[in-house]
Amino acid sequence: MKKRFDSVKFQREARRKLGSKYPASRAAEFLLKLEQKYGHLQKRKALQFAAR
Repeated sequence: MKKRFDSVKFQREARRKLGSKYPASRAAEFLLKLEQKYGHLQKRKALQFAAR
């Protein structure tokens, strides 16, 4: 019985199309923008309480 729909071929084609639509370094660009915008801020130190 022959497959009517090849899911692997479809997934590869979809990834290829979406990959060309969106840059691969999109997450890196987002993190760089966040660092440029908020990089001057420092983390506040959390207060630690001894558990008794």
